[in-house]
Amino acid sequence: MSAGLALVLLPWQAARALPLCDVQDWDPATGFSPYRGQTVTVTGYVTVGPGVLQQQYTSIYITGLGGDDCGVNVFTFDPGVEIELGDTVTVTGLVEEYVSSSGRGATTEITFSDPTAITVIGRGHGVAPDPVPMSTGSVGHESNEGKLVIVHAVVVSPFVGRGFEVDDGSGVIEIFDLAENFHTSDPVWQGLSYGDEVIIKGVVSQSDPEMPYLSEYSIIPRSPAPPYEDVRKKECIPGGSPGAELSISHNIFAPTIGEVVKIEYNCPHGGRMRLRIFDGRGRVAATLFDGLSLCGEQEIEWDGRNEVKEALSAGLYLVTLTCEDPETGGESMKTVPVVIGRELR
Repeated sequence: MSAGLALVLLPWQAARALPLCDVQDWDPATGFSPYRGQTVTVTGYVTVGPGVLQQQYTSIYITGLGGDDCGVNVFTFDPGVEIELGDTVTVTGLVEEYVSSSGRGATTEITFSDPTAITVIGRGHGVAPDPVPMSTGSVGHESNEGKLVIVHAVVVSPFVGRGFEVDDGSGVIEIFDLAENFHTSDPVWQGLSYGDEVIIKGVVSQSDPEMPYLSEYSIIPRSPAPPYEDVRKKECIPGGSPGAELSISHNIFAPTIGEVVKIEYNCPHGGRMRLRIFDGRGRVAATLFDGLSLCGEQEIEWDGRNEVKEALSAGLYLVTLTCEDPETGGESMKTVPVVIGRELR
């Protein structure tokens, strides 16, 4: 299809031009878009090319322009339309919330049957827009449905249902595998094991069993058949000793004048790791990390505050690292003292 193709609407198809974030807004009682059942016109970049859901159904994902970083599935258009990653397109269609016969839903879609309802207004030459970096705990929210995202995480369950689960310490999210839809015996999770560090790119989808449809989110990699370029395993080259390793940049610092303590630590890859600050009476003053450890030495800066950004009072504190060995379940611990000082006057 050439750029600038004329768009012809029937009288009942009067469309309202909207940002994608407006289309992806939701009613808290149902999880449905407030524009459900209405014909709208949206413009965005193609983040996922045709055929991501099933080969026999043509579907693309687009993301908004500029600050409109929301995404949406565009479903059921003529497969003969030439659409590539990165293309800028204008789409006119009906906003629907897909709910399957089993009652699972609800994926926001813009659907249409007339191929003239999608117009290419700019070519992206096969280069998709950059994904939105996101923590695993943030993926599962209605505002992120349809977005192209990227997460760096650890495999916490190599096989769950039709995929696997990952966590970066902020919460578990499922990576959904569409291999069955494409009749391939090579799942995207083949070769992955518990504790593997992975980089996942894909679109946020939803399959919620009941209303309000505001849960059961997952990431769908864009390549449903090999090679799986959106599922990358980061090779781990462990360093140091097999137990907890901990060091800090200096033992006395004054956060009131902008200083920070640089904390370097290392735990067995894939085991639970807790990095906490204890006060002089043995109480937890701050938790800097509680989740699965990544591969190799890591680093974090601490500014003398707790999780809610409250400044701790001056005094002696203990930086404590607790590591779990993922193979034996045993724990190792290292502690380093640090003093929060006062600003000199």
